Amino acid sequence: MAKRYLLLLAERPLGQEDLEAISGELKARALRASVIQVDANPMAVIVKTDQRGAMALRERAPSAGPPLRAVLSSGSIGKLKSRAKAAVATVDGQVPK
Repeated sequence: MAKRYLLLLAERPLGQEDLEAISGELKARALRASVIQVDANPMAVIVKTDQRGAMALRERAPSAGPPLRAVLSSGSIGKLKSRAKAAVATVDGQVPK
C-alpha cells in the first residue's frame, strides 16, 4: 500500500468526538485510513490512507462532524517540506558550501 496523506481543515476546532465520527465514517465507506490530529492547529486533521482513499476523500470529504475540505495532498506536503529545508539551508541569503 502506497501511503498518501491528506490535510483536511474544518470550520471550527475539532473535538475528540468529531475525530471518532470522521474515523467511523471512513471505516463505513470501507476506506483504509487513519486519522491523525494536528497538535498545532485544532481545526486541522491529517488522514493517512492509500491512493484509492485519497482520491475518494478529494472527491467527497467526510460529512460527519463539522464541514471539512481537503487542502493539501502528499505531493504538496512533500514540496513544502523540501522548500522549508532549502530555506533553512541558506544563511543570510548565501547557500553554504
